[in-house]
Amino acid sequence: MSKLTPIGRLLAGPALDLGRRSCVPLLSALVLATVAAPPAWGLDWLVLVVDRSTSVDRRELALQRETYARLLSDPGVVEALKGTQVAIVEFDTSPEIMVEWTDPQSAARAYRRPRSDPFRGLTGIGKALTTALALLVGKNGRLVIDVSGDGPENVDPSLLAAARAAASAQAIEINGLAIVNEERPRIDDYYRANVVNGFVLRLDRREDFLDALKRKLFYEIAGTRPEPKMAWQR
Repeated sequence: MSKLTPIGRLLAGPALDLGRRSCVPLLSALVLATVAAPPAWGLDWLVLVVDRSTSVDRRELALQRETYARLLSDPGVVEALKGTQVAIVEFDTSPEIMVEWTDPQSAARAYRRPRSDPFRGLTGIGKALTTALALLVGKNGRLVIDVSGDGPENVDPSLLAAARAAASAQAIEINGLAIVNEERPRIDDYYRANVVNGFVLRLDRREDFLDALKRKLFYEIAGTRPEPKMAWQR
């Protein structure tokens, strides 16, 4: 019997509840691609960049933090990220390194620690990417920056463009999870045009945040991409 890789096991398992998804054919194809397949590309260094600007209310910020902690402590994710070092950066007007380089489970524990809620301001994606790039200086292997957020850059657009170009020049992949809201129903298009040099996954419902994060992560590990403008929804 063929054995599933870590990616295949997680995608095929109950965590993603494939029978209730609108994109079952695509996920099924991805599962089949991981059966008895060569080792996945994998990730060596992963920076998770999380929006905490004023467009994200306190409840949503708490949900985001807990969801990332759940992601990094999920057994399937831990297995798939074996050997990967993770750091976490939050951003508003200015970025803050919340978790320094460590393994996924330790990152989850560190991110769950109680902390005072900082003053939160505008959406400085460019500063956050600059901080992520600084964390990756001198690192070798496959380097990936994951950005999640629900708004456009409104601090320094020129810095965002420069950071994106610098990442591309250094072969550092930037992928995004664009969280749609009523004010910005096409934020995924903005991310695609201005933030990432890889792919964007669109999230229409915050309650699907964990599943969307898992799906984005395993696209990255497998070295593949979702179909353009594909949304993650039940």
